[in-house]
This record gives sequence, C-alpha cells and structure tokens, in this order.
Amino acid sequence: MLWNKDLNREIPYNWNSTTIGDITICHDSKRVPLSSNERLLMQGDIPYYGATGIMDYVNKSIFDANYILLAEDGSVMDKSGHPILQRISGKCWINNHAHVLEPIEGYTCYLLFMLLKDIPVIQIKTGSIQMKINQENLNQYKVIDIPESIRYKAANIIDPIDSAMISIQRENKELIRLRDWLLPMLMNGQATIED
Repeated sequence: MLWNKDLNREIPYNWNSTTIGDITICHDSKRVPLSSNERLLMQGDIPYYGATGIMDYVNKSIFDANYILLAEDGSVMDKSGHPILQRISGKCWINNHAHVLEPIEGYTCYLLFMLLKDIPVIQIKTGSIQMKINQENLNQYKVIDIPESIRYKAANIIDPIDSAMISIQRENKELIRLRDWLLPMLMNGQATIED
C-alpha cells in the first residue's frame, strides 16, 4: 500500500486515482422535465424518474440503457451524507433533478455505483439552503482507479448478479401491477378464485 495524496489515503501500490468525469459519460443534456399535468396526459407504463426514485409512469421514453442516477438537487444525500443513487436499466424518462451517468467502457454500472456510494456530498455540493450537486463538482471528484484486469475479473463475477437483480426487480414490478389490478376485482366480487 502507498499513500495517494489525491485520495488522501493508502491504496495498492500499482493503483492510481481518476475522476468521476474520466470514467463516466454524463447524459444530463438529454433530460426533459415534465409537469404533473403533462405526465397526466402521458400516462403509461414507462418509469419517470426524479432525484430519489420513480415519480410516475409515462407512455414515452427518452432513455433506454443502463445508467446510474445521482440526485442533483433537493434531497441530494442520505442520512449518512452520501449521495442518493439509483441503478436503472431499460426504457425510461428522467427529469432534470438527477444526473444521468453511464460508465465508460471497462467499467460497469455496478462498479460505478460502488465508487459513487461513499462520496461525502458535503465535498461536492453547492448552495447552503437549497443543496445542489453540479456537474463540474461531480466530474472533478477523485476516486480510486481500479486496474483494468481487476475490473474485468470483477465484471465477470458481478455482472450476472447485477443482471439477475434487475430482472427480479422488473418481475416484482409486474407482480405488483398485477396485484393492484386483480385485488380490487376480487374484493368487489368481479373475480373469484376457484378451488
């Protein structure tokens, strides 16, 4: 282990530091906010994401890939002072309250999530009353640069698990949707369960 002055801690001797901006592609310019009235006219089954989670469902998407969302303003950190993160995949609409980050080649969403989850927001936020994490501060934040060979080995182990988790989350959402459709019909007698 050697002391790394950029990270202010010891890291393995052959490792280095990098910045969030060097390992991500930021898609913030593609975000489009929708008012609640606009969303009402666009009801559908495609998630509409805000800073901390799904806010609604719409009938169009503007994104369709694997991303990490990092809360940009408002509730930008959890009770431990770390950023609010979301791991998303597939068709969606994202408003302008979350940074949309895609890992560069050689990194995975899961690895990027692990690098982002412990950032002390106090070091990258702006504003005293209304907190905001701007793109410049986020891109300049230094993180450990994991050697490519280790990233590759980690991806071979972690990616199948990450894919399975996303698949299970989608299945859970579909089961919830089915429950919410079926339960009222069972309760008012429109549907019955045969023995």
